[in-house]
Amino acid sequence: MRVSNRHQLREDARSSGKYAAPRLVRGHAFTPAPIQRPVLKKSRAVSISYRRLKSTCLTQATAAPLVTSQMGPAPVPPPIEPVIVDYSIYTVAPNAKMLRGTCRCERLKYEVEYGMKRGTTDNSYLLTTPGATVLIDVPYEAYGDKFVSAVESEVPLTSLTHLIITQLDTKSVPSLELLLARRKEVADASATVVGPLQVVLSNPALRLLQPALGEKADKAHLLTSVQLVVARSGAQVAPCGPGEEDQLQAFLTPTPRWPDLLVVHDPVNRLLFSSKLFAAHVAPSEGEALDENGWEGFGDDWRYYFECMLAPSARQAAAALDKLDLVPARRRPGTAPKRVNKTSAALRSFFRSLLRLEKVAAADAEGPAPATTAGAAASEGVTPGSGPLPVCMLLPMHGPGVSSAVTQLLQEYRKWADEQIKAAATTCAAVFYASAYGNTAALAQAISRGITKGGVAVETVNLELASLQEVSEAVSRSQGFVLGSPTLGGHMPTQVSVAMGAILREPSAKAMPCGVFGSFGWSGEAVDEMEGRLRDAGFGFAFDSIRVKFKPTAKDLSLCEESGRALAQSIKKRAKTKELSAAPGTRALNASGPQLAMGRVVGSLSVLTAKDEDVTSTMLASWISQASFDPPGVTVAVKKDRTIEKLLVVGGKFAVSMVAEGRERPIMKALSRPFSPGEDRLAGLDTVPSPHLGVPLLKTANSFLECSVVTRMEAGDHYLIYAHVLDGKVLDENAPTAVHHRKVGNHY
Repeated sequence: MRVSNRHQLREDARSSGKYAAPRLVRGHAFTPAPIQRPVLKKSRAVSISYRRLKSTCLTQATAAPLVTSQMGPAPVPPPIEPVIVDYSIYTVAPNAKMLRGTCRCERLKYEVEYGMKRGTTDNSYLLTTPGATVLIDVPYEAYGDKFVSAVESEVPLTSLTHLIITQLDTKSVPSLELLLARRKEVADASATVVGPLQVVLSNPALRLLQPALGEKADKAHLLTSVQLVVARSGAQVAPCGPGEEDQLQAFLTPTPRWPDLLVVHDPVNRLLFSSKLFAAHVAPSEGEALDENGWEGFGDDWRYYFECMLAPSARQAAAALDKLDLVPARRRPGTAPKRVNKTSAALRSFFRSLLRLEKVAAADAEGPAPATTAGAAASEGVTPGSGPLPVCMLLPMHGPGVSSAVTQLLQEYRKWADEQIKAAATTCAAVFYASAYGNTAALAQAISRGITKGGVAVETVNLELASLQEVSEAVSRSQGFVLGSPTLGGHMPTQVSVAMGAILREPSAKAMPCGVFGSFGWSGEAVDEMEGRLRDAGFGFAFDSIRVKFKPTAKDLSLCEESGRALAQSIKKRAKTKELSAAPGTRALNASGPQLAMGRVVGSLSVLTAKDEDVTSTMLASWISQASFDPPGVTVAVKKDRTIEKLLVVGGKFAVSMVAEGRERPIMKALSRPFSPGEDRLAGLDTVPSPHLGVPLLKTANSFLECSVVTRMEAGDHYLIYAHVLDGKVLDENAPTAVHHRKVGNHY
């Protein structure tokens, strides 16, 4: 349905947070549950009549089929393969437990944030206080059954008084359904009267939940025993201790990818239930609830997650850190589990100064805090919602709880966000998108990852929430852009069309490199429509348009990353034309003494190939060297923006083909040129599969190695990969290995 009246369109945008668009779900009669809006000190129930969101696009789509009069029901996506998960329960504070669902397969999904292939967890938390039982978060649907069983093993479901949802998407709604259905079943079978369950969530999450459950005739009854509570930033939302003032506080921290995101602070135990912030997709060892190995064990995972999910929205991440104003603090006496934080007060004070956290309470630095009593937060002079928030533990939705590395992780988050904001002031690309079922959002995330790997900052803009002014401002701050859209009823949604109009009207936009992408269930007309309008207006494309049917595969996401990198390269070429177009001789003249000397360091010429399912990547390498005798090992230096880099994570496998002297020219010619995203780099070269890994090897190689990545470390603009040699063979004993000579050490 389209809105013809412009004033009505603006009114809808103000009221719903997004432009009018074709409906994504089918409506059913819905009797709303009462909605409660909490205020800072006291809450009062406000009954709000439900107004159906006509002609609006939901923050995320529900699983209901999209119906159009011309094309009928949407095609059914391929079934999701079952995954093996297990559940564990850990005590993180005297009255707080972590309910952890763990998937130890390499990756639960193909999205870029799972690229480290270290498994993942989905964490929920249970707090028990006199007269209240609070559950925080529901997991991904694959964990649903075991999650409900885990909750039942700890407390009767009828004793749950509060459910706080820090972030909701369509894949976690089934777990919520199971929980509510089971609670209602137990309540109906009980002879006692069970009070309503207060479900605390943000307004964007509410706009997803009501159509997902309330507008479906077979599920609306689940909300009859629920009281919906719309959280406001700084509001007290549930008890966390015995005192009247011991209340959990909610803080809204939205990003374009997660517009409904909120975090929850427990002032009694000094815990921050941080949701997607400070998370990582990694499965810790069995029995480890917290970061037992500290930064050494999980630092790379935290950084990778930030780069994939929060670097594209660094401004919002920095705003969240400013709003929360988190201060590392010691535990209160009696609130520590078995593991104790032994960091000295002096060292803690030093790190606080690095974090610019001068407002630390003297009680935290000098002595134990007073015993927890009624009004504990008030006894410290901390007004709810004002001043720094003391935290001794960060409890995210994914990965380990953060205890020993709290100070360093807070410091690094601030550093990473500031680096992205600083980089955006030089070169920046805008990624505009709208997503119906989450697939277009996954493509946008992969493209954003490729752009940041290419050395260009990213600003993501969710068109379902952004105003025209925000779109125009993002374009004016950028040197390139990409536009993504699902196909709904054979067209792009209205909010994408309106945003495109704003881009076309921006005077500076036509000179920018750009690209388009999208997901679809039928034929992807939206991508063709976007591409046609931009080409007709004279825009230049940095990569071919990307069309993905249903859920993206590993190959699709790899293509998106390569496309993002291509856009970044195009932006950097425009920004640094002189430097990048200089001849090698000119570079040598401008090089420093150390750079000229480094050019005399030679390396064996080789070809690295790696494969992961349907993704294969290749690079020409000369920075490779033997690193150990026993076990036999090699090191390889790989530039961070290389496509192959994402395949060389710990546990990744690759092969090395050593190039024979006299046979290097055709290989260097084939692999030294620029490649288009998705292009086969080995086309034109004769290859055979390696004996054990099945990775392509050059037929003309004089020898080969098959390797497994053991560890990797950052080395400036490169990663240094250390790998064990699994197998190898000399193929031509009479052919020496080619050596790569350079004149200067500031380029390959």
